Amino acid sequence: MTLDEKISQILLVRYPDDETAVNVQKEYQFGGYIFFKKDFVDKTKDEVKEMIKNVQEVSKIPMLTAVDEEGGIVVRVSSNPKLYSSAFKSPSELYNEGGLELIKKDTLNKSDLLASLGLNLNLAPVVDVSTNATDYMYSRSIQQNTEITSEYAKTVINASKSNSVSYALKHFPGYGNNNDTHTDEVIDNRSYESIIKVDLPPFEAGIAEGAEAVLVSHNIVVNIDKENPASLSPKINSLLRNELGF
Repeated sequence: MTLDEKISQILLVRYPDDETAVNVQKEYQFGGYIFFKKDFVDKTKDEVKEMIKNVQEVSKIPMLTAVDEEGGIVVRVSSNPKLYSSAFKSPSELYNEGGLELIKKDTLNKSDLLASLGLNLNLAPVVDVSTNATDYMYSRSIQQNTEITSEYAKTVINASKSNSVSYALKHFPGYGNNNDTHTDEVIDNRSYESIIKVDLPPFEAGIAEGAEAVLVSHNIVVNIDKENPASLSPKINSLLRNELGF
């Protein structure tokens, strides 16, 4: 590979569209594409498999093919009834209905569906600790305390090992009660002690279980690094790598 192609291997980028994706991948050789809901709308299983096969065939190194299939309000794939009988439920719904055993079954079902379509990376689970209904991340979390959220992380990562789909713990180092970074800069003023005690254990649990990816938030976590968003912070990276051993 050329130097430019090696650099491109670091990047997981937005799937362009069906008309240009193959040519873009031929030229740049990105490490992976992430697919959104619009890429699956009204497509059949065969059409999705063809979409992914087309870009894989022009990749010198097999691509990561990623999607956010959390369940609940974030269902890129299962929102299309042609691909799955019904949209996957949220973590909190599953936990309230059947505890961690139902979470495990749901993870297996998700993995089977994604693998059958050629998707190999699920950007889930959300292991942010959120017990306050006013939190932005509340509806996407399991809505339980640190201990149960840690068991949730372990359950999903352990179940994911039975298939060829990797999972990503998110949003490191914990989203807390912060607002939506999709729409504005977010300043996280929680104490370092609170983050260590409340927010990090689910990530530690998932990493110990063999998590293959950790997705970092864009919050500026003042008491760790007041200068940079977490996703661009050497200090956050050091915390993840050196303290949590990922």
